Amino acid sequence: MTLAETQALFHAAVTRAEGDRSLEIQRCFSGSDELGASERVQIYADMYLWRLVDALREDYPKMAALLGDERFYALGEAYACEHPSRHHDLGRVGVHLPAYLRANPDPERPDLADLAALEWARTEVFFEAEVAPASSDALAALPPEGFLETSLRLVPALRLLTAEHDVAALWRALEDGNPAPPPAPGTRAIAVWRRGFEVFHTRLDSDEAAALRAVASG
Repeated sequence: MTLAETQALFHAAVTRAEGDRSLEIQRCFSGSDELGASERVQIYADMYLWRLVDALREDYPKMAALLGDERFYALGEAYACEHPSRHHDLGRVGVHLPAYLRANPDPERPDLADLAALEWARTEVFFEAEVAPASSDALAALPPEGFLETSLRLVPALRLLTAEHDVAALWRALEDGNPAPPPAPGTRAIAVWRRGFEVFHTRLDSDEAAALRAVASG
């Protein structure tokens, strides 16, 4: 077996790609008196998975607190099997978790997908580019004809979400260390933004959400 083939086999085993590779592993890697080749490779596979779950925990701390260690680990394992890391930045491993939870809803917490969307939006805006917003003085200085011809653009560090549950209240309870309220169905708009190094979010009234979406669409 060539070096490239050995590396590909090890990568497939560690990342838990589909297929039984036990015979190939036995032929390619050495065991010991205490552990066979498959058991030794499995140590690396477990370490890899734990690192992915730790990365998810960094981006979804409220969900980790809500589910507890065992349930969050099980979720992370199932998610990582369906959405293995494809990016050199480990911070991108959780990008598909909101969609995964919508496709695989938790019967006990149907609001998990909305909570994941809120937490991911907070992560995204933290790393967005910093720009200086237009001031009220700059708008006031526009002549009437110039005002009509001027369009507004939203800063990059802003996300507009539509949630199917009241996850803002859930997030606040978890942030304050209080018991999580039961899922509260109902469509709600949420704005997420950053100012300096702080990230904020708030629920929007329907007219506020419509105005911001109109600006976002140009």
